[in-house]
Amino acid sequence: MKFEIGKDIKDIPYYPRAMKYGGDGGLIRLASNENPFPPSQKALNAILDNIFNITRYPGGESGLKELIGKRFGISGGNVVLGNGSDEIIEMILKAARIKHRDRVIITDPAFAYYSIASKVFNYDLVRIPLKDMKTDLKGIKDAVDERTRVIFLNNPLNPTGTIFNEKEFEEFLEGLPNHILVAVDEAYAEFAEDTNFPDSVRFIDDHPVLVLRTFSKAYALAGLRIGYCLGEETLISYLERTRQPFSINTVALAAAEAVLMDTGFVNAVLENNKNGKIFYYDALKELSIEFVPTEANFILIRLGKDAEGITKRLFEEDILVRWMGAYNLPEYIRVTIGRMDENRRFIDVLRRLMNR
Repeated sequence: MKFEIGKDIKDIPYYPRAMKYGGDGGLIRLASNENPFPPSQKALNAILDNIFNITRYPGGESGLKELIGKRFGISGGNVVLGNGSDEIIEMILKAARIKHRDRVIITDPAFAYYSIASKVFNYDLVRIPLKDMKTDLKGIKDAVDERTRVIFLNNPLNPTGTIFNEKEFEEFLEGLPNHILVAVDEAYAEFAEDTNFPDSVRFIDDHPVLVLRTFSKAYALAGLRIGYCLGEETLISYLERTRQPFSINTVALAAAEAVLMDTGFVNAVLENNKNGKIFYYDALKELSIEFVPTEANFILIRLGKDAEGITKRLFEEDILVRWMGAYNLPEYIRVTIGRMDENRRFIDVLRRLMNR
């Protein structure tokens, strides 16, 4: 069959998923920054209670929006939901489209879907390299011009786990032209322990700032695909107009409401992550392996020129990690902080491989 496709679409890379070199049964999955625990029991109960409602289109979202708004001290009108953060990224790019302002700025590397979605919607992409493995806010601001429309900031940054702080963010926003939309993706914010992590929501009324969050990570609902975005009410209303109808499914809405109220579950997840970080830091220092201290639920580890080979050998030991070649970091792997038994297994195998 012959069917013409534009070069812009042909040039879009596939989303960089974790490489699998065979079957995936029984793997220790430390490649995709997923929550290593089963879902909250309250979320599971809510899913079962709503399973017979899936013959109908999803009901209202106001209850979940009000719960989210209450958590951040804002109204439900300041919240828009999305089928994961990916749909929200698309909504932002669709709503922001305007003639002669067709440029998006991202870090390099960054979460891969920023660039993919920008190309789909025909934006020109500007990539600003990291500085000491951190977002270079000054470099991004210096790159702003009349064509700039959207800036995507990932905080904590995937794949490094580093952050910019509140003062740095405030200084970045000062003097930024008001035709530029700043989208701050805080998918891993719940894991951040640094007390200077920004309270980004406090800027939404004074600046065109949107704050993206997700239920995929700390809340363990990655498979249900639900995220949300916070912003000034009028701006949020424009995003709502670009949404797919009924994009959040019935069980996802119910599960998100339930887990948002299950503070015990989330606190246990965060405590495991804190302990896992300490374990990884100590073990990697003992092995004299370079790593980037993290504020997220993953850690970036430098293994050198054989990083991809070690990734393959880890897979042979039923451990799946992410080689970072697709992120222009070919000497690194990214490893999710899992349950403590999974963390110990990874370190034991890595120690054996490094001693060969």
